[in-house]
This record gives sequence, C-alpha cells and structure tokens, in this order.
Amino acid sequence: MNYHKVVGETQAILLNENNKSEWMNRYLGYADTISANLESIKNNRRRLREWMPFKYYLNVTNAKKAKNTVRFEVRYLGQTVAELTSNTDGITLSTQPKDYEKNNQRDFDCNIKLRNAPWAGKEARAFRSHFKNRSPVRNKTGDNKGNEEHRIESLLLSEFSKGKEKTLPNIKPIMIESLRFPMPTPIGASKRETIKYSGQQGGGIDIFARIGTGGRATWLCVIELKDENTPAEPATDAIQQAIKYAVFIRELLRSQAGAKWWKLFGFGGSIPDQLVIHAVCAMPDDEKADTSFAGQKLQIGEDEIELHYIYFKESNNKIECIRTSLSYGKQVKESI
Repeated sequence: MNYHKVVGETQAILLNENNKSEWMNRYLGYADTISANLESIKNNRRRLREWMPFKYYLNVTNAKKAKNTVRFEVRYLGQTVAELTSNTDGITLSTQPKDYEKNNQRDFDCNIKLRNAPWAGKEARAFRSHFKNRSPVRNKTGDNKGNEEHRIESLLLSEFSKGKEKTLPNIKPIMIESLRFPMPTPIGASKRETIKYSGQQGGGIDIFARIGTGGRATWLCVIELKDENTPAEPATDAIQQAIKYAVFIRELLRSQAGAKWWKLFGFGGSIPDQLVIHAVCAMPDDEKADTSFAGQKLQIGEDEIELHYIYFKESNNKIECIRTSLSYGKQVKESI
C-alpha cells in the first residue's frame, strides 16, 4: 500500500491556492473566536453536572457562538438526543433542533418533546429518567440498523477519559473545557479511492486524542474508527482515512493559526520543530486483524505521521480489552 501517495494527494488538495486560503482563514477565525469564548464556556460548563447516561459535546459552531450563551449537544449512545442551553437566565433542554424528536421515538421509544424546558423542571426530569431507566440498546427495526460507530466511539472516549484502570494507558481525548470536542476538517475522506475538498462540509475526526507520558513525550493521535472488521472495509481503508485527517492537522499546526490550535489541543509552550502525529485505525479485534502497517513513518518536511492500530473487544456496552501498537517514547506496548 502506497501510503506516501495518500500524503501527497492530501497535501496537494489542501495547498491548492483557492482551498488553502479558504480553510486557513476559516480555521484562524475558529481559533480566535473559540479562544475568546473559553471563559464563557468554562463558566457555563461548571454549572452542569453530567447526568448519566448522557454525554455533553461542544461542536465548533456552538463554540463560536458561546460569548454569553453556550449550547451543548446531549448525546446518548453517541447519538444526539437534545440540545442543552446555558446562560445567566438558566439552563434549558430542547428536543426541537433537527430531527431529534423523530429519531428519539424511532431509536429509543422516547416521545417526550421539550421546548426550552427548564433543566430542573418536571419535563426535563422525565426526559432524563426515560434514558436512565431504559436498557442501553438502540432499537433496530426495518432498515434502521442504528449507528454502531457512534456508540463505539462514545465507549472509547469514555474509556480513554478514565483517570486510571483503563485498557489503554497514557491517552486522553482532546476536549474543550471538559467537553467532548468533535474536530472538523475541510476534506472528504470517507472513500479510500478518492479525496476531495469539502470546505465547511468536510469530514470530522472520529477520535482526536493526546497520547504519551507528558511534556514533549506527548503526541497527537488521529483515530479513524470502524464498527466492523471485514474484507469490504479493511484496516487499510481506515488507516488511509486517518492519514488524510492527520495531514490536515499537520498543515493546520504549520499555518498561521497553528499556535492557537496547539494551545486549544491542550499543549503548553511552542510547537515542536518536528511534529509526530499518530494516524490510527480502531476496529474490533479478530485473529486475522491486519498489523502490517504498524510503525510505518511518513515524512512531511521535518514532520512525521506514524501509523498504528487499536484493536478492541467490547461487550455489554463496555470496552473490555485493547491490543495496540501505539508507542510511548521508543517502546511499543500492548494492552491485551
């Protein structure tokens, strides 16, 4: 597999004169606005207790608009079921945006409709109780097979967020003020054969994390997740997608906005002269799992993209074990 070609093709698209100016200006604007809103995001996040089994997410759009009012995605099994709004007037919950109500009924038998309902009020309590008391399984009827990747993505994020006793040590998701942060990109990379510039409709990184033991011994980790490990969607497809997104992160950090994003990603100090970014595929484990690409290094100027795998086993909505080639320093460790 010619992974160097993937790097070159991705760079060519990102550095095309028209594309380059569009995404560089846009992501510089994102970084400036989000950085300016961090105090508001922090203050509003402190007012919220994460109510299991919900998880709170902050996307770029809401982070940009968070000067006074902060809106959070409320997700269950990785799927957005409501929007939480916090400001000095209080905290409210709504199921009205997009298709939340239709999907909540279809996937979770929830017919509760909220219109900016007070978080502490009767309606919001009934909504929370419905999800807390139901079996954590998405309905699968007819053509609706459910989104297993979102569910597993949430499981891995929860596992990686643990402080101790986790299956993969020394890894933490990149978050904004303790909120899960889906990192967008301007490229479409869902098909291995093609890559295209998609602007604001670009694909998002499944799991974006830091891995390492601290300080300069910490690296960015771009993880592409698949919920199945099959010949039709092999690990080599997933690793190519991860490479494409990793190339974007490298170009972002080497752009005018790089220092601001470096700080938003949780690092102190300056960007290293040599960046090492891990591009990782994450898939269910089996005895035939492909490990052939592990440890390969792809050069981009002075920087490197290093290829790795995470193979996991899960049951009862819990990650039980992980097998990985991810390295900390020069040692390759496996958690089995």
